[in-house]
Amino acid sequence: MPEWLSYSLNLAAVGISIVFGALAIITLAVSLIRRADDRWIRHEEAQHAAAVDKDQNIDTTTLVLICAAVATMARGRYHIRRVRRLMPSTAVHGTWSLQGRAVLHGSHVVSKKR
Repeated sequence: MPEWLSYSLNLAAVGISIVFGALAIITLAVSLIRRADDRWIRHEEAQHAAAVDKDQNIDTTTLVLICAAVATMARGRYHIRRVRRLMPSTAVHGTWSLQGRAVLHGSHVVSKKR
């Protein structure tokens, strides 16, 4: 076999092994990232399920103060059916979304009883 042919076959074998080695490393990295992402998604789902199942309580003093504020603003007697947080205390929201929600809720007009 001529020397140039053996050299080129050696070079081809080394090149192919480098390419397949790099592909194996990339495949390993992608599979590790996928496993970590699946684990993170399961963790978030468990946190969400725990947060949904948690019973939300409000003390009577806070409820009386909310009723008084509604009665003052509406100038009449109203029954409050439900009190809930607009944003969960653990949620991370930007000031833009909070300001938008405040503007939206402030734009509603409560009709007066006659």
